[in-house]
Amino acid sequence: MNEADVVVVGSGASGLTAALIAADAGLSVTVVEKAGVFGGTSVVSGGSIWAPCNRWLADLGRTDSREDALAYLKTITMGRVEEERYTIFVDTVNPMLDEVVALTGISFEANPHHPDYQPDMAGAMAGGGRTLQGDLFDTTLLGDLQPKLRQAHSGVPITRLEVDEWGQDTLDRWDWALVADRVSKGIVGMGAALVGALLHGCQSKGVTLHTDTPARRLIRGADGSVAGVVVEHEGVEQELRARRGVVLASGGFEWNKTLVDQFLGAPLTAPSSPPHNTGDGLIMAMGAGAMLGNMNQAWWSPSIYVKGDSYDGAPLYRPTSSLRALPGGIIVNKSGRRFVDEAMNYNDMGKALANFDPQAYAYANQPCWLIFDQRFRDSYSVATVTPETPTPSWFTVADSYEELAGKLGIDKDGFLDQMKRYNDYAATGVDIEFHRGESTYDSYRGDARVTPHRNLRPLEGGPYYAVEVLLGALGTNGGPQTDTTGNVLAADGGTIKGLYAAGNVAASPFGPGYPGAGATLAAGMTYGYLSAKALAR
Repeated sequence: MNEADVVVVGSGASGLTAALIAADAGLSVTVVEKAGVFGGTSVVSGGSIWAPCNRWLADLGRTDSREDALAYLKTITMGRVEEERYTIFVDTVNPMLDEVVALTGISFEANPHHPDYQPDMAGAMAGGGRTLQGDLFDTTLLGDLQPKLRQAHSGVPITRLEVDEWGQDTLDRWDWALVADRVSKGIVGMGAALVGALLHGCQSKGVTLHTDTPARRLIRGADGSVAGVVVEHEGVEQELRARRGVVLASGGFEWNKTLVDQFLGAPLTAPSSPPHNTGDGLIMAMGAGAMLGNMNQAWWSPSIYVKGDSYDGAPLYRPTSSLRALPGGIIVNKSGRRFVDEAMNYNDMGKALANFDPQAYAYANQPCWLIFDQRFRDSYSVATVTPETPTPSWFTVADSYEELAGKLGIDKDGFLDQMKRYNDYAATGVDIEFHRGESTYDSYRGDARVTPHRNLRPLEGGPYYAVEVLLGALGTNGGPQTDTTGNVLAADGGTIKGLYAAGNVAASPFGPGYPGAGATLAAGMTYGYLSAKALAR
């Protein structure tokens, strides 16, 4: 482990895309991964790619336009991102996908139902089609690296489109015989399938791949350029020189409490990524004098914790994306009040959970709880708890609203008033307070089997249940700012020669926004691609 043309720090989709494209250009590439397995945060994702104007839209008989995509991103970014950064994304994401497909054989199709996350904004696609879903992957193709592919939280080999068909929160209705057959054959789905295919592509291009090799610090040249990294391998620090440059793709800092407290300004308590994301790349970039951006942002995700659940030795927090949208449940804070459309996209709802009340000098909506009735309990899975599973100790259960308020310690009068008003709204199918169920995104996440409204239904009788909803994140998305080639900008002007960044380690090209499902991976892979192209020139 002495030198290579390009050194990539991190082995998620962003880093592997950079490695694949650089290797295909004839460069020697070494990937170093801190964990004992490859894949990072990407493995535990849905594996979706958000790609405006993609060629798979034609299969649905739909069209998109560059102008619409840019108008949508201009609104989503709220003036906090230079226009050229998201413009280069729109112009590059599809060429990137074309090359990745050609080099890996990944099969994509456009999701016909998944709308953009703000479907009513100008330029959005409310009907679906910008989000691409990948196919399954046979891990036996990896040979000796098969055990080195990170296992997803669930390890269930399914596609995102199958989740849509079977129901994310109706685990009792899934085809478990088919799932078992796939497991026996080494098949994986979603994020693991995307990473597996990229890893296999890197293998075929001769990329050198190391696990258990954390990067400790950057090597600087006399002119301040980055000339490699010092890594720890088998307990020994070694210099790994990079003749052309280093690509940081090491994930966010959501598991580093010190960095979270200093930068986020919100009570992030439930990160859902692998616990190796402790800001290593961010710290190295700061040491090199990088300009930082988007440091108070994350891919927010309201989550729940199953008591005793863990992943890689840390607590496992599970998303609530569709659970919150299902009829028969609401979310209230300690005042007993609703505060948001429960069915809205997870990133923007997370911002509501982080709302600070200056009068009370406290976070107004933390803690908060998902409240649901017996029909909900009998119909849907809550994390790992299926309808037939005995009620676990981490559920709060009561026979009446009054008793539930007492057990949770929330304002009883406020809660009773809220329940009456909500049940009245739900009976009419119109939520006049928060407009739940009015957007196509809400409808997509609801239960189509429930009529007349797939998102709204009065809570119909006890016992009633409550589970706490925590402010979580799929990952942070602030870090070193880059130019449109992925080159890291210097705080004192210009760029840092030889240093590139992509994915959650870097400042997101979408700023405070999250345009649609798969935007995280799409941005990371696109900037990994741009970095590789720049290094190959």
